[in-house]
Amino acid sequence: MVLHAEVAVVGAGMFGSAAAKYLARGGADILVIGPGQPPRDGTPPSPAAFGAHHDEARIVRRLGWDQVWGTLDTRSADRMRALECASGIGFLTECGALALMGKGVRHRTAEMLRLSAAAGVTVEELSGSALGLDFPDLALPPVAGGVDGLLERRGAGYLNPRLLVAAQLRLAAAAGARLLAGEVTAVRKDPSPGGRWLLRATTADGVAVQARAEQVVVATGALANQSGALPAGQRLDLYAFTEPNLLFEVPAGQLERLGALPTVVVVDPEDRGNDNLSVYLLPPVRHPDGKWYVRIGPGMQPLVRELRTGEEALAWCTGGTLTTKQSRFLTTMLRTLVPALEPVSVRPACCVVDKTPTRHPYIGPLRDHDGLFVAVGGNGHGARGSDEIGRLAANLVLGGEWDFPLPREVFAPVDAPSPRTSGADRPAFLTPPFGLC
Repeated sequence: MVLHAEVAVVGAGMFGSAAAKYLARGGADILVIGPGQPPRDGTPPSPAAFGAHHDEARIVRRLGWDQVWGTLDTRSADRMRALECASGIGFLTECGALALMGKGVRHRTAEMLRLSAAAGVTVEELSGSALGLDFPDLALPPVAGGVDGLLERRGAGYLNPRLLVAAQLRLAAAAGARLLAGEVTAVRKDPSPGGRWLLRATTADGVAVQARAEQVVVATGALANQSGALPAGQRLDLYAFTEPNLLFEVPAGQLERLGALPTVVVVDPEDRGNDNLSVYLLPPVRHPDGKWYVRIGPGMQPLVRELRTGEEALAWCTGGTLTTKQSRFLTTMLRTLVPALEPVSVRPACCVVDKTPTRHPYIGPLRDHDGLFVAVGGNGHGARGSDEIGRLAANLVLGGEWDFPLPREVFAPVDAPSPRTSGADRPAFLTPPFGLC
């Protein structure tokens, strides 16, 4: 089977689905190729079958770590209710979003507040006593020097990434995009003059498919380098890491009480290795098993391990186990932040997070690969900014004028790997402060 399209979007996650929607609305003939949900029958999936959207909750806020993320997040968040209405799929829960910023980065906190005010985003500064009145079941972490509380009440909380992707794909299809459930295994350019991009894929049923497209958008997330979605020999300056999470089952008797919690991010600027207290916390969220869980995950402490191959990523996502250090750290932080919780059970959740040296997403064409674009590099922030990231990628493919307040060079893909270091010489983008998850 050979399929033809003006633009092939490789990856049907949050970035890819948003890009497909905007491309289709722009009049292009779009083919989206991406795996469906991971199989539940015990069949071993491939690394491509895993994505950030295979989860139940991601934090939503407009308060960004810098102007790049603040603008991406604000523009996306401002469209979420309209996206729900247009698609008929609800995915946003407004419970508020709280950032507990170490006082050692007050210069960054002040800049974040300035940018939020300029964007018309209301962020309340709350003292410890005020936080105690608003959220009596939330305790403050013992960050050196204390923390500043920054709270967004409206338009902030968490989104269901599975439902967000479903909404985007429904709107993309309504605009004429075609969706192929499968995995791209190879991408190359026909060397003849005016040659198209040639993609090989395998459908969910194991059928081999070829696709030809004038342009390609690669939106395969953290595992872009470990998949077959880039031309042979091409690697982005993008790194994937394990993200060990714990899910604490909330007893029925505590649901109403703990349901008043906001999402929480702790930013600890001190570089103390695994003793750094940066974490994120989600309030009780209902999972497919019908149970409610409070979720906690780390910043980028050294206990987070790099995933260098597709096989490592597959093993982590399908059967990974948390180390004693990881479990102890996350359990201690959960008990610190929500001491009243008496969990019925605790189970791990093995996720993947990516990092770019720029700390920002890559959106744009790849050098020396005419017609090949990427939209990758969520850096742990990508879900809430995904609609704007997809829009910017689509705008570049369609040849539109750049309409973002920062230059497009901010998002320029970097295709040469950074020198790898380890131990005390960890790259700067892996050292505190880690920013807002």
